[in-house]
Amino acid sequence: MTQQHIPGKLSIAVIASLCAACAAASGDGTDLPATLQLGELVAVEAPPGSLAAGVVEIASPDDLLSTVTSHDSVYIHSLSDHTWYFKSGNYLLGIESFTQFHQSWTKWVDLGTGDKVAPAQARVVGQSFRGQGWDIPSLDHDGQWPAGVDSAWVIGTNDAIFGMGGAPQGIPLGTEVFGSLQTYGGIPSTPYLIADDSPGIDSARIRSLFSFGAATLIGGHSAGSSAARRIALDVGLTHVWLYGTPNYSRGSGAYVRTETSSSSHRTMVAEVINNNDDPVTGSLGNPFHLVSLAWGTAKCHDYSHWDYRTTSPVIAVCP
Repeated sequence: MTQQHIPGKLSIAVIASLCAACAAASGDGTDLPATLQLGELVAVEAPPGSLAAGVVEIASPDDLLSTVTSHDSVYIHSLSDHTWYFKSGNYLLGIESFTQFHQSWTKWVDLGTGDKVAPAQARVVGQSFRGQGWDIPSLDHDGQWPAGVDSAWVIGTNDAIFGMGGAPQGIPLGTEVFGSLQTYGGIPSTPYLIADDSPGIDSARIRSLFSFGAATLIGGHSAGSSAARRIALDVGLTHVWLYGTPNYSRGSGAYVRTETSSSSHRTMVAEVINNNDDPVTGSLGNPFHLVSLAWGTAKCHDYSHWDYRTTSPVIAVCP
């Protein structure tokens, strides 16, 4: 779909709070709010260009829940309040900004200009924890989104969409969501993970959009975990969760990795979570593992059977 809109952004901040009954337990020591803050509904127009997924237009947020429950991997555009969403798996993302981009013949992705369009930044504004029913706070609170919290998530390899299908359950509402270069460039852009080439660029870009502090929770899946790792090394973060990461071996399946950056001299402490037979795990050291994706091992790269910030799966994957 090609959108012909003039870029624009409107933020409406409304301060309120309610009990976050479904908030994930912060067992790793992160200090996320005990109550869910509301506000900061974001209205944004998509710039000219082609979106890589279909768009469902709804008259108003009154139609949001029925659309979320009946569609997947689609954009949802609410006409009355000019809000955009992306529904993927058990998550509803509220889009805060779009970007145009171009992928060259070298498969490098240039953000900011081009004939393709995808989200630049989004926020977790709804979720269905383990498929137990949708929690979308805006439906009960005059359209107010969850306010941003001190939590970020980086998406891995996709085809220019913010796909959350392989992410763990229970990423906190209000978490800010970003794409890696591989989110926009897909599998052909994978070689740029080597030597932290694209993760270094991703780290600088995402750090310019989000204020990371010592207590920030950050996680990522697949190539997104490589970007999250680079951010953690650049800043010195200790509340880090990496799922199916190409950077490290499977090890015991769930273990702590401590690493100090040779450039920033800061130290990262990360929980590394890897399924059995995940072909992406440690693939930067042995790229031939990725060949097995064609043999049906892609299911082993799915972390939706894990609860976020836990060290064992709800259901074993690829035992």
